[in-house]
Amino acid sequence: MNRLAIIMRHGRAGFTLLELLVVMAIVAAITTSIAPVYVASMDSMRTRNARNDLVAVIRYAQEVAVRESREHRVYFNQQDNTYRLMRLAGLDNDEKVFEPAGTLAEQEKALPENLRIDNIRARRERRSREYYVACLPNGASDNAVIRLRDHRFRGTRIEITVEGPLGKITLEESR
Repeated sequence: MNRLAIIMRHGRAGFTLLELLVVMAIVAAITTSIAPVYVASMDSMRTRNARNDLVAVIRYAQEVAVRESREHRVYFNQQDNTYRLMRLAGLDNDEKVFEPAGTLAEQEKALPENLRIDNIRARRERRSREYYVACLPNGASDNAVIRLRDHRFRGTRIEITVEGPLGKITLEESR
């Protein structure tokens, strides 16, 4: 009789301990080789999403400024690596006063740890010294350049440019 028939007659079909250990070793080897690739791709996705979210907030500020006929600003805090959306609340002693925009975009958003605000060329608030991009009711925006650096991949640089009168936003990535 062959081996399979003997096993079937005695009701002992299954795997030996050695077979299970070999399969587990193969699965462990595959997992350890795939994990770094998975982590790197998730970090890249997080960076790409953060970059796109920042551009989306600036575009949103432009749209809502026109819709509400009220100036909106995106403020940048370089030390905390954050940004937030504010809107014109009114005037106080002939000086503009801003308040949170009252939307989901009003909350201060932090960039991922690996993505840092490297340099900003934009106007600065007199009191707080924060940089900002103003979006006006006529559809124009301030000229601004926001440079981000991804510290994971040999200093990948991301440059977001806001072009004033047209409010055009361009995004360039370089290594």
